[in-house]
Amino acid sequence: MSVKKELNQLRNLIGIKKAIILEGNVDDIYELNGKYVNIHEYLNYIFGEKKYSDHFIYDKNSGVKGYNLKNLILTKTDQVKTGEAAGDNFAELFGTEETETNSDETIPLKKPIEFFSLLNKNLNRGDERKMAFIADYTDFVFSDMSLDAEDRGVLTEFAKTLKEAKFVISKIDDLMNCVVLITKKINQLPPSLYLDNPEIIIATLPKPNRAERQEFLSTVKSRIQVTDLSTEFENIVDATEGWTIKELAHFVKFSCNFNQPIGFLKLFNIYKFGEKTSPWEDLSYEKMLSIKNELKKRVIGQDDAVDKVAKVIYKAYTGLTGITYSAKRSKPKGTLFFVGPTGTGKTELAKAIAQFLFNDEASLIRFDMSEYGQENADQKLIGAPPGYVGFEGGGQLTNAIKQKPFSVILFDEIEKASPKIFDKFLQILEDGRLTDNTGQTVSFSESFIIFTSNIGAADVQPNPNKEQVYKEFINKVQHHFNFELNRPELLGRFGNNIVPFNFISDLKLKSQIVKQKVRPIQIAIYEKYKAELHIDLTNAQVLNVLLKDADERRGGRDVLNSLETNLVDPLSEFIFTNLQNLRPGTKILTAIDQNQIIFKINV
Repeated sequence: MSVKKELNQLRNLIGIKKAIILEGNVDDIYELNGKYVNIHEYLNYIFGEKKYSDHFIYDKNSGVKGYNLKNLILTKTDQVKTGEAAGDNFAELFGTEETETNSDETIPLKKPIEFFSLLNKNLNRGDERKMAFIADYTDFVFSDMSLDAEDRGVLTEFAKTLKEAKFVISKIDDLMNCVVLITKKINQLPPSLYLDNPEIIIATLPKPNRAERQEFLSTVKSRIQVTDLSTEFENIVDATEGWTIKELAHFVKFSCNFNQPIGFLKLFNIYKFGEKTSPWEDLSYEKMLSIKNELKKRVIGQDDAVDKVAKVIYKAYTGLTGITYSAKRSKPKGTLFFVGPTGTGKTELAKAIAQFLFNDEASLIRFDMSEYGQENADQKLIGAPPGYVGFEGGGQLTNAIKQKPFSVILFDEIEKASPKIFDKFLQILEDGRLTDNTGQTVSFSESFIIFTSNIGAADVQPNPNKEQVYKEFINKVQHHFNFELNRPELLGRFGNNIVPFNFISDLKLKSQIVKQKVRPIQIAIYEKYKAELHIDLTNAQVLNVLLKDADERRGGRDVLNSLETNLVDPLSEFIFTNLQNLRPGTKILTAIDQNQIIFKINV
């Protein structure tokens, strides 16, 4: 959409419709004859262009302001008067001295109904004067929750204004007196104000499109303090998608804060996040060389998944993420879809990625999508609509990204989410941003997004041929999105970043998991009792006992369950029974008896 196109349409409608509600990007500045002006100046220019003799501006705090207020009809008795005669009562009514005809005056109306009464008299006046009104900040005219008696009085007065005008066929080609009501959001006004009324039309001003952003930035190009501006200029235009012209002006001013020009990406991050350095910029080449080894330390038996993750992070590191789809730098740094059996390391790998990229596992923001299965669950992510409980709190997802723009976002088990939430996912993956319930736009351009799913886990069988397992899981995901959800467009956003995880069947892999998890048990016993737990994990018989209850279909999580049952439970009972015998240096030895682990103390 084009701001200029909508403003031209607005120009065409003024004088045709008696009332226009102007919503959307109304606080911006707009190009007019080579200058940039606010919405009041733009509308007043149109009024002058259309030969309106008088035009006035109203808001709830200031009242009515404009030139030649003496030309307004102020009381019922004034309706028999016109021009200067009506103005004779101005000083008497409002306690001010009469001023020069071309001076700027104010009528301090205290209540909205007073303005709408004045509007009624002047839009429907019988003389030849053409009058136009701007009513600004109408978001705040009516009560927030429900209409009180005063609100209903205002609506009645406005309805009378639109309804009671006399129609004269000989004047069908004359411009009508009109009012433009300005609001940020149409839903801040009562529907009874505008629904099913042919005298009212709603015009929406969008954010500037790429050509309009480029036009403004070209105008101020010499003032943008960025290194390599000639090569970065188009990137600035692309990266500021969704910005208003005012925001662009602020960014240009911000660029002048530094002693010398700096790189665009660095400047962009400082402006948006207040960060002097981006964690993405801090990733060194030497650290990137170790990515596979670091991730494989945390996730056992999923080397193929780790290799795929590394490739996606390489793209983010080199700045080539999504470059084939769009030159914009607004998309998330990376998107991955982990699918496979439960307990195979999907969530653990997400944690490992957060630790590697941002040096802190707390940079993982996790959403359990089983909590978002209700019809209106999308409101939990972006916030409740105005008028509903929790509106002021914002959305859980948008708030989290405001606080931690550099993060890994994990949407766990997305097959359990409400279908309405997939619209939000689509917007994040396509545009890299999301607008919350308060109208604030949150950027995901510095985040790394991971979806996990157990789709197909109940149907796909363990198979020595891992390629066959991978293929089956990918087919299950494709079938789920194409035919069950009927959302093939979302599947297309995942592209080839669907990462299947394999069953953990190999005994060696299971033994690695056991060794990884037994070590914290040994450390905990030593820290609390200064005793040592000795267990031979190279002994196949010991491993078989520890893993005897593990079902490979439930992956590493069932390995942990089996370890809990066959080691931790009997060990805790043994320690409790022998608590008085535990002293610093005590050794707790293990052995196998009747397919169970037994313990004894060796001091």
